[in-house]
Amino acid sequence: MKRLLTSLIIMMSVLMTAAIAGQSADKVVNDATKAMLTRLKAESAQIKQNPMHVETIVKDVVLPVVDADSVSRRVLAKHYKNANAVQQKQFAAEFEAFLIRFYARAFANYDGEDIVFDGAPEIDARGNAVVKTNIVRKNNQVIPVAYRLSPVADSWKVYDVVVEGISLVQSKKEEFNPLIESKGLDQVITDLRKINDEAAK
Repeated sequence: MKRLLTSLIIMMSVLMTAAIAGQSADKVVNDATKAMLTRLKAESAQIKQNPMHVETIVKDVVLPVVDADSVSRRVLAKHYKNANAVQQKQFAAEFEAFLIRFYARAFANYDGEDIVFDGAPEIDARGNAVVKTNIVRKNNQVIPVAYRLSPVADSWKVYDVVVEGISLVQSKKEEFNPLIESKGLDQVITDLRKINDEAAK
């Protein structure tokens, strides 16, 4: 009986989360994707003259639906609690710059491939959603891309992207955590800032 009640409570919380959200998780991803592709086509001349212009489009269209602070917290993992407020803010800012480049590179390589949504969003017990898509290349190669979102206010925000089974958050956590343990967080932030500065040039 206790397990049944617990299951019902979890189900109710999931349903309430879905009801609170003004948009469905897949609509958030779909709308952002369509808006991004529309601007890529409309501003193709500017992009040819200045490839960095893709980052401007990403800031305008993609970044608003990404929970950059949540992403940086998940990447820092156990080190987040040990970091002071200044370190947390600095790492979040530098990692946001990395995210902008990450999405810009992905969309800069877009060449008219079809993006197909794979079923309805999957909602877990915590109220988070997984939106599955497939990128179908012109040679019919299929690349699965899943977006993990959490409810924020009256909508959803992306906190992770999984491409062909590889999680962005997990891969960056595995990259940064050993560096933080060996160099310290301040040095990792400095190194990341240098990488961002070089990329901006």
